[in-house]
Amino acid sequence: MEPLTINADIAEDEPDELTTALMGLIDAANICCGVHAGSLAKTAAALALARDAGVRVGAHPGMAAGGGRAGGLPAPTEFAELLERQVGGFRDLAARAGVAVGHVKLHGTLYHAVEADAALAQVFLEFLANKASDLEVFALAGGRFAPLARAAGVRVMDEAFGERGYLASGGLVPRGEPGAVLVDPAGVVERLAQWRASGRMPAVDGASFPLAAETLCVHADTPQALEILQALRASGI
Repeated sequence: MEPLTINADIAEDEPDELTTALMGLIDAANICCGVHAGSLAKTAAALALARDAGVRVGAHPGMAAGGGRAGGLPAPTEFAELLERQVGGFRDLAARAGVAVGHVKLHGTLYHAVEADAALAQVFLEFLANKASDLEVFALAGGRFAPLARAAGVRVMDEAFGERGYLASGGLVPRGEPGAVLVDPAGVVERLAQWRASGRMPAVDGASFPLAAETLCVHADTPQALEILQALRASGI
């Protein structure tokens, strides 16, 4: 069984000391571009931490609070501009820090939007193929976007979530609903051990579904994120 790449969405609004501690436990960092959370100073500091820890770096673009059209999603032109501005700015900061950028992972609303909105998915595909062809994309394992990206010649890492609850359909439990975020480190490890042994991810209703992934995400703003990552590393998952 191939080892999982452990990643974290990081440099958002977590304390600086937590950013530092988490960086020592992950293989890849999806670093906030300083727009949906955090700041450019925090982004720059996280890039330096990743460089010193030998952690793979990816841009983590997201929507500013209050952005987007009705329903919370950007228009396609707005999305294209967001990607160019945030990923471009992130690359500039990374270059100053002497860090290579290897991937991109959309944040939150945008991550799920490209799964459900064909026009936004096409914008992201065109950006990856034409303006960021050197970057891999982290995309939802079992979702719709990953196969579209592969068909377009984009390199993909299929991503599962360590401390987010799953529905039997394969989607994530919406935040705010019971079971959406798992904070017991032992319970997280047990669920993931079952998945790794069987190839089926347990869902919140007791069912399970087949899921294949290469990378596993833990969010820095999850309560007990540090303890969860420590438990995952100790388990060897």
